[in-house]
Amino acid sequence: MRALVKRAPGSAPRLEELPDPAPAPGEALIAVRAAGICGTDLHILDDVYPHAEPLIPGHEFAGEIVGIGAGVEDWQPGDRVVGELHTGACLSCETCRAGNPQICPVKRALGTWTDGAFAELMTIPAWLLHRIPAALSDAAATLIEPTACAWHAMFERTRMDPGDSVLIAGHGPLGLLSGHLATLRGARQVIVVGRSRHGAARLDSARELGFEVLDESTQDVRAVVAQLTDHRGVDLAVETAGSERALATCVHCCRPGGRVAVLGLSGSQTVPLAWDWALQRDLDLAFSFSSNSSSWESVIALADSTGLPFGSLVSHVLELERWADGFEAARSGNAVKVVLTP
Repeated sequence: MRALVKRAPGSAPRLEELPDPAPAPGEALIAVRAAGICGTDLHILDDVYPHAEPLIPGHEFAGEIVGIGAGVEDWQPGDRVVGELHTGACLSCETCRAGNPQICPVKRALGTWTDGAFAELMTIPAWLLHRIPAALSDAAATLIEPTACAWHAMFERTRMDPGDSVLIAGHGPLGLLSGHLATLRGARQVIVVGRSRHGAARLDSARELGFEVLDESTQDVRAVVAQLTDHRGVDLAVETAGSERALATCVHCCRPGGRVAVLGLSGSQTVPLAWDWALQRDLDLAFSFSSNSSSWESVIALADSTGLPFGSLVSHVLELERWADGFEAARSGNAVKVVLTP
C-alpha cells in the first residue's frame, strides 16, 4: 500500500510503498476513502507535538471495512465507518470505566502513537468504529471526529443552554464546527473571532454560515463584544485556536458567572491567565481533550436526523500524492478543511 510516513525528527514525510497491514484479533482492516488534515497533523510534521516515529499520521478518516480479525462481531466488509482514536486504552482503569478512554493514561492515539489514516489501508480496534450516516459523503464524514471534540467540550465538559450567547475564539474548522453546534442547539447569538491575516478565507466562510464575525486584526474585540451583548458578556466562550490571545479573549468576554471551554492545544507548557479577573467573575473554566463515545454517538445522530453542513466546510479534496499542497493550504489559512483521498 501507499502511505505518508514521517521517519525521524526534523525529517519531511514522504510517500512510501509499505506491506499491506493485516487485522489482529479484535481489529478491522479499513480501506481509507478520505482523511482530513488537522492542526495536530501540522504540529506533528513540525515536531512540536509528541508522537512516535516512524509514523503514518492522520486521524480524521472515513473508510470502508475490507477485512476483520478474529472475534470481531457486528461488522462486516462493505460497512462504511469512522472511528475514535483511543487505540491502546486499557478499558479497565477508573478513567476508562467512567466512559473516558480518550484520557486513559496508557492510550496510544491513532495517527500520533500508532499508524493512522494517511494511507490506503489501516487497522483499528473494532470497538472504536461507528457507522457513517448514508447521506454523508466520505469527505464530509471526516468532520465527525472534530465535531465530536467540539460536542464533548460544549455539552459534556461544560454546558450550552438554548438562548445562550456564544463566542468562538478561533476561525479554523474546529471553531466553525463549534459555531454550527451552538446554532443547532439554540444559541441566540454566535460570535466568531479570528484574524484575517491568519486565514481570510475562513473568516469569509464564517460570515457565509451566518455567524457574527469579528476580525482581531482590525477590531477591538472586547469592546465590540460588549456592545453586541449590551455590556453583559457572553454566556459561553469556546477557545479553539490554542493561543494565549484566544484564551484571553474568552476570559475577558464572558459575563460574570459565565463559562469557558478550552479545546485548542497551545504547544506551550505555560500560558498566562488573567487569574484575578476570572476568579472575581466566578468563571467556570473547563479544559477538554479529544472526545468520548457518547459525543460521537450524539454527533452522528444529529448528522443523521437534521444534517450537519459538513460539506460546506470541505474546501479542498486532494489525492494523497498532493499531500504537500494540502498541508500548505491548511497551514496558510487559505483553505477551510483539506481532505486527502488515498
